[in-house]
Amino acid sequence: MKSYPFFSLSAQVAGDLVDDAIGLQMLASDASIFSLAPAAVVYPQCSADVVATVDFARRHGLSIHPRGAGSGLCGSALGSGIVIDFTRYMNRLIRIDVEGKTVECEPGYRLGELETALSGSGLFFPPDPSSGEYASLGGMMATNASGAHAVKYGNVADYLLDAEVVLASGRMVRLETLAATPLDRLPDPFRRLAACYLEHRQTIESAYPAVKHNVAGYNLRGLVQDERLHLQHLLCGAEGTLGIATRLCFRLLNKPAHESLVVAFFDAIDKAALAVQAILPMRPAGIEVMDKSLLELARASDPLLRKRIPAGIDNVLMVEFDGPSREITEGLGRQALDLLSLKGWPSQAHLAVSKAEQARFWAIRKAAVPILYKLKGEKKILALIEDAVVPTERLVDYFRGIYDLLNRHGVRFVVYGHIAKGLLHTRPLLNLTDPADVRLLKVLADGVFDLVNGLGGVVSGEHGDGRLRSAYVRRQYPTLFPLFQTVKGLLDPERRMNPMIKTATTPDQMTHNLRYGEHYRRKALSATQLNWPAGWHQAIEGCHGCSKCTTVTRATRMCPIYKFTRQEAAAPKAKANILRALINGALDDAALYAQTFQTVIDQCVGCGSCRLECPSNVDIPKLALEARARYVRRFGPSRHSRIVTAVEPLGRYGGRFSAMLAPLMKPGLVRQAGEVFTGISRRRPLVTMARQSLFRTVAPVAGTGRKRVLYFSGCYAGYVRPAIGRALVKMLTQRGYTVHTPAQHCCGLPLLTKGMVAAAREKVRRNLGQWRRLLEQVDHIVVTCSSCGLALMEDWACLLDTPAVRQVAAKVVHVSRLVESGLVTDNVRPVEIKAAYHQPCHLKIQPEPQSTAKVLAAVPGLRLTPLASHCCGMAGTWGLAAKNETLSRTIGSDLMGLIEASGADVAVTDCPTCEMQISHLGCRPVMHPVELLVRSVG
Repeated sequence: MKSYPFFSLSAQVAGDLVDDAIGLQMLASDASIFSLAPAAVVYPQCSADVVATVDFARRHGLSIHPRGAGSGLCGSALGSGIVIDFTRYMNRLIRIDVEGKTVECEPGYRLGELETALSGSGLFFPPDPSSGEYASLGGMMATNASGAHAVKYGNVADYLLDAEVVLASGRMVRLETLAATPLDRLPDPFRRLAACYLEHRQTIESAYPAVKHNVAGYNLRGLVQDERLHLQHLLCGAEGTLGIATRLCFRLLNKPAHESLVVAFFDAIDKAALAVQAILPMRPAGIEVMDKSLLELARASDPLLRKRIPAGIDNVLMVEFDGPSREITEGLGRQALDLLSLKGWPSQAHLAVSKAEQARFWAIRKAAVPILYKLKGEKKILALIEDAVVPTERLVDYFRGIYDLLNRHGVRFVVYGHIAKGLLHTRPLLNLTDPADVRLLKVLADGVFDLVNGLGGVVSGEHGDGRLRSAYVRRQYPTLFPLFQTVKGLLDPERRMNPMIKTATTPDQMTHNLRYGEHYRRKALSATQLNWPAGWHQAIEGCHGCSKCTTVTRATRMCPIYKFTRQEAAAPKAKANILRALINGALDDAALYAQTFQTVIDQCVGCGSCRLECPSNVDIPKLALEARARYVRRFGPSRHSRIVTAVEPLGRYGGRFSAMLAPLMKPGLVRQAGEVFTGISRRRPLVTMARQSLFRTVAPVAGTGRKRVLYFSGCYAGYVRPAIGRALVKMLTQRGYTVHTPAQHCCGLPLLTKGMVAAAREKVRRNLGQWRRLLEQVDHIVVTCSSCGLALMEDWACLLDTPAVRQVAAKVVHVSRLVESGLVTDNVRPVEIKAAYHQPCHLKIQPEPQSTAKVLAAVPGLRLTPLASHCCGMAGTWGLAAKNETLSRTIGSDLMGLIEASGADVAVTDCPTCEMQISHLGCRPVMHPVELLVRSVG
């Protein structure tokens, strides 16, 4: 492979340049089916960095590939040259002009952030792709994104007012300046571009199919208006092939105050298509369809959806109206219902006016589609033919044609999408490690192009051409394609900018550079350290790269480290990417033990949020534990790891000395020396052990009730804050429980998170040995620590596969789940206090995660504020480390701001380390929920 002097470019840019193998593998894929490692990645801090990168690429013959969130389905963010990723630094909001209804931002700024910033302003940005929470506005411009409401509100191009663009020459231009310049005064190449349009205007304006939503090829229409050059519609949808936007300005609209939703079930797709055509003149905000293929899959996969989706239904339409008043939107909904009833098309239909009613129906749509990513087996849902648009009057023909094509080839599939604009997301299930299925890629893509082209549509409606569909641009536009090449030649004469997109003509391009292709092989690595019932390799390959894990708003809890650093290495998908590179041979075996590899792995703090919120439910924390455990097995744990996992022996044997030693540890020099020796930040308050442990202050058996529980206190309630355990025992015995508090050891989770698998496994064995007879006698194993609860429920099974471990997992219950029903119904004292509740990450991913908030809300007199918070930033012992302490505080500051804003008297949380963080960073008392609940017990 040719080498390039990237050190010289690194010296020129204010941002970062990455050219090591591990750093490149993190950006070798996106949400598409492709994988292609770049030669380098630049994370620019400013427009000058982009200019320097483009200039370097031109001098050294390298291609340029701009990248946003990496959520694209077509592979247009991938390339073998230099990838320019805007999400790390160039992600700033520049300004929102509420009065002028505009927003200016950098390309890495995300739609979810904009929606948060606009909250309460009465304004909104209409394009709303399904990836909008994490999609970058630069990426949305590149694909001319639209979304579910585009039938009424249009595409990104309809809202772009101005942009700062770096050309392939390295020159920087502003669209607004060009639009203000008379044609004869335009600099080249723009004067020649305008002349090209004027010469071929009649051909250009008449050669596009009669579909409104079309991102296939270049949009040359309306390039010159009123003797001025307007590039917005050309550059939106150009996928970074003509220029790179470094600053954007969009117009905003007044946000409709009200919506109504009509949900109609049909027994035949042609009836639904007729309904769409009849409703369109009423100007709905959007119409979504889910056909029988998706509905059947949803009913089979989810018991809740089985109840909500009527049996025997062929498809469902969801018709949304919006407007300034409830009367208008409800009136339009009733009008649509009357029309459907008159025609007799649906088998049943409903009108939802309230937010709660609408949410209940939208929940079907939101729950059904993610099921596609969770399907078991080698065949996976693919983006290949998912973006076709046809005139709405040809929908029936499209449905018949697509069903025939896929059934003829024996391919399972689902269809859903924005039927109001004639756009259907048809997703086949294929196994791209099977040569037969790889060959089907071109067969299916060719068949869909022929079908859609014959119906007067296009195969790229909103996702772009990319590496999936650029091969069809010439066939789609036989008269326009030479003009597309001319435009490309004018703006990018050396074909440096995404050269394989739009004007490439490789017929089988969609079969090249596949993430999993017929030559994909899994290397046999050393034996796994953890139990993987479905296989370690399969777990790694579950990540499809959608980028949801890079959401930076509170819409998700994942990933706390990424949210506050924007470092690609922190993204959960980065771990999957480098592990996949390890098992497929793109990285050699020794890479696992490299410091750069383990640095990426260590960016996972084990909160578990990604496992819950990932559409594919990929267990990134467990994958990271496996990689860390292999490293520790070879090199051993660090001194810091040994110290921070030693709470149990310190509590058992050092409690009586802890209070005496605490004053000696306070002087600055002592703390500084302690930081050097232990790795624990000197800024963290010393954690002292209780003089008497819980096990010395409660009886092994308390109470005489018929309901029997084993109380697993964990190390914190056992040795640091025994008051929590005493409150638990008192509360449960007063409520009629017999509480067993047997001899016990650490749950093993602290050891496991540090890769100390053998030591963690030994803790599990010791606990099981202590409880063996008791397990049969108790109804539940109750925990007060959310992390201990998760360890017993799930992590023990990673260490041991025995009937006793499975028995423990089945009986474990968090205290709030145990007492939620019936605890605060009678003989209850009011608890007059105002509390702010922070839900720990490890409770959020357990069954009934809202149980604590519910049971506290039922306590008389208790004024509870549940906080919509991120991770607290402590993440077990991670935040104690000196190297992590600053970032830990930064993450925690968000939570502290919410607590302060709540005006609460106390903060409440179920997690010991969350409690420590809140105590360290704040001035309010912090309580465990059980300490409040015990006050309410009569």
